[in-house]
Amino acid sequence: MHLRATSIAAALALTALTATACSSSEPASLFASGKVLVGVKSDQPGTGYFPDGYNPSGFDITLARHILKTVGAEPDFSAVPSEDRLTVLTGKQKDLIIATFSITPDRMKQLDFAGPYANTRQGIMVRKNDPRITKPSDVIGKRVCTWPGTTSYNTLNGPEGAGMKVYQSQTAQGCITDLLNKTADAVSTDQMILYGFTQEHRDLKVIPNIAYGPFNQYGIAMNKGHHADCIKIRDALKEYVSGSSWSQDFSTTLPSIPRADADWEGHYKPRAANIDALSCRDKPAF
Repeated sequence: MHLRATSIAAALALTALTATACSSSEPASLFASGKVLVGVKSDQPGTGYFPDGYNPSGFDITLARHILKTVGAEPDFSAVPSEDRLTVLTGKQKDLIIATFSITPDRMKQLDFAGPYANTRQGIMVRKNDPRITKPSDVIGKRVCTWPGTTSYNTLNGPEGAGMKVYQSQTAQGCITDLLNKTADAVSTDQMILYGFTQEHRDLKVIPNIAYGPFNQYGIAMNKGHHADCIKIRDALKEYVSGSSWSQDFSTTLPSIPRADADWEGHYKPRAANIDALSCRDKPAF
């Protein structure tokens, strides 16, 4: 009897030790402290904007607050340039990136995404009083500005950008300045971002019938190894998109899009099936 009790005690101790070892090898939840470090854009009106360093606004900001509240945490926002979005995650400087960051197969190999939370094509923005560009062929021979760290430059360096004089400024604001100063004839990036710029710069406009590449699908990015957290964010996002809050928040932060596009929800709102196919995976599930 004594031997049996000793054996049972030893087994229980081993089980406890094993459980402790397993749990200690798993990273802590990103939500454990209740505060999540979120990298966002600071120079994109309508999506992520706080040029004074305070009171961030835009759809990415509103989305972040909603999703993190659902999982029991609060965001601590700070600005991240487009070209640094990957490195600040892999360097563990941020917990999440919510910064119009497109989900791509290559990025899915390095990071986990929950999304998409919005879809958009790449487009063209020009000066409102410039009548020269109204259709795709008009962009040929024109100076078109993009900036580093985005998919936009790569798209225009393919067949769709043939004949364009594509160049990069260091920042989005640099492209806007070039356009306003007539150094550039057009600025190209995702239409969702371009429409946001027109809300801040009323003398600029998006050409609605010019679009390039496939739909870009924005995701909430995090380092791999937080699968349970990723699933929680994915489920919160699906709930957000399926209700009325997504449309209300999108139209409030980006009113220029509903004004320009009668089918804006069909073009910009993600479907639950796509969220399942692209979230918390090493590659797309379609």
